[in-house]
Formats: sequence, C-alpha cells, structure tokens
Amino acid sequence: MNKLPKIILDNDIGDDIDDAFALLLMLESKQFDVLGVTTVFRNTRQRAHMCKYLIKSLGRDVPVYAGCDYPIISDPEKLNTDEIRAREKRDQYGMYQLPQWDPKMEEVPYDEGNAVDFIIDMVHKYPHEVILCGIGPLTNFAIAIRKDPTITPLIKEFRLMSGGMGINFAEWNVFCDPEASYIVYNSGVPTTAIGIHTTCKTGLSENDIHELKTSKSKTISTVYEMMMKWFEHYKFSAPVMHDPLAVATIIKPELCTFEKRAINIELGPTNRGFMFVDDKKQALTNVSMDVDVRAFLDFFKGTILKGE
Repeated sequence: MNKLPKIILDNDIGDDIDDAFALLLMLESKQFDVLGVTTVFRNTRQRAHMCKYLIKSLGRDVPVYAGCDYPIISDPEKLNTDEIRAREKRDQYGMYQLPQWDPKMEEVPYDEGNAVDFIIDMVHKYPHEVILCGIGPLTNFAIAIRKDPTITPLIKEFRLMSGGMGINFAEWNVFCDPEASYIVYNSGVPTTAIGIHTTCKTGLSENDIHELKTSKSKTISTVYEMMMKWFEHYKFSAPVMHDPLAVATIIKPELCTFEKRAINIELGPTNRGFMFVDDKKQALTNVSMDVDVRAFLDFFKGTILKGE
C-alpha cells in the first residue's frame, strides 16, 4: 500500500476565496497525510482561526499555526490600491481585518507555537518526505530556510501557486514578498510552480456557483458565505481556482503540462517581483504551461461536493 504524501499547506485564507477551496480539496480528497496548516501575511491570527473553524466543521483535527504577518522587506499596507485600502477595516488588535471574517470563527482556537518552527520541526521529523505547499506569499518558507538552513536538503518539494510566465506584471503571491520568493526559488529544493498564466483558466461558471449555493454541506455553505463577502469587498463576481489547482496537481499531475525552467525573481526597483527565466541557473523548477480545465473542474467539484 502506497503511503500518502505528507503535506503542510501554507496559505493566506480570508482574502481571495480560493485558499478556502484549496483547504477543502486537500482535506476532502483523503489523498494526503496532512501534517498541518500554516497561515501567512497580514493578520495570520484571524487566518489561523478561519482555517481551524473550517477544519473542525469537516470533523477533522489538523494542527494550525499562525505565521509571519509581515513580508521580509515590503510594507503590506502599501501593496493594495488606495481604493481597496479605503475599504479595509481593523480588528481589536489594530490589524487588518479579513473581508471574509466572521466573529464566530474566533471561538475555535488554533494551536500554540508558530508556523516557522512547526515547518522546521516537521521537515526534520520526516526528512525527504514533506511537501511544502505554498498558496500565499512565501514568507514562512523563506524564514524557515533562513532560520535553519539544514532543512533545505531535507524538503521533498515546494509545490507553489506562484508567479507567471509571459505576463507583464508581478503575480500577487510573489509581489507581496519578492525576497521570500527569491529565497525559495534559489534554495535548490525541487520546486513545482503553478503560475497565474495557467490558473487563470480555472474560473467557476454561474452553474458551478449555483451548485455551491445549493449544497447541503455546512462547510460548503460557510465557504459560500465567505465568497459572497469577498465578492462584495473586492467587487468581484466569479472565483478562479488558482490555489486548488496547485493542490490538485500533487494528486493528479496529468492535469497540467510542465516544462523545466530556471526560475528567478526580480528584486530591483524596475519590474520588482517579476518572474523570469535565468539562463545562469540550472533548470530545477517544473513550471505549469497549460491545464486540462474540464478534467480539473470535474475533479475539484467531484471531490468537494461528493455525496451531494
């Protein structure tokens, strides 16, 4: 019997709804040995409560640790547009309040300790077995490497929703902390990057959204409510499954086609956060080139809506 892959999901749930769907997909697939979930970027406390709340609603018990609120250098308060910042609220601690936040989520405590130390501990406990799946800014992973460089040869793989090929902007997860992305992509760890040039094809249709709305699952109903808050806050009308695709390709790598590239991240003032192919490096990153959208959406919906 094959052992299930060990995974830590590092995420910034609470802004875009796709992190919540990625969490559901990971748990409901039953295809992972989930060591834990970690949160990153601007109010990791609320993000950790949110993850724990959803996990508990599924009847699961998975450790959740809050991680780094702040990027290595970037000022998170200056990353969004003035228009979006004007709509932001603050929690009782003066931190950015997540658009999808519900006070009832605070009733479910997350685990004591911090994400960076948890990542380091798990990689040492299970050398060459742990997939670090990052679907937010890569600050926690980068700080773990800087704090304990001995973990680098022990990480099985980075699986990332990160960057993009052939785009003329910095993808959000890289843009939020380019230095962290630079550290991860230059770590020498085998890396698979599912970029926005691929994930942008995975939008949900009106029929898909209706299926979520009419689901009998309490957890799906909660995520649907979170999605409606996200729509209202950012003036969006349809979700794109960027992050679930990164999780799904661990289970079903055939969902995407890949090419090996030597990836680096621009840190200078011009094109800061851009991903580019670096001819001076060895090609160590499997970069998604395309996706079988129908196969992915069938797998995604069939997994999170099973039994409906």
